[in-house]
Amino acid sequence: MSDEEIVAMVRDRCVSIMEIHPSRVGLDARLKEDLDADSLDLAELHVSLEEVWGPLPRETFAAAKTIGDVVARARELESV
Repeated sequence: MSDEEIVAMVRDRCVSIMEIHPSRVGLDARLKEDLDADSLDLAELHVSLEEVWGPLPRETFAAAKTIGDVVARARELESV
């Protein structure tokens, strides 16, 4: 999966889960502060990403603060 595809996939899933406009989902957007993601939103995002990469440890995205952090971790998973 290319970098552009990873960014688009993460953005699309965030838009769907958090019910927000795609323009709000930039790489520097903070999940909780800017996108108002709560713990349920973050859990749903984790589960939706497991659909792509299979079972992931709970810690995989725990430290992610921004969309860019999620994308960076997804890139790491893609390269494994």
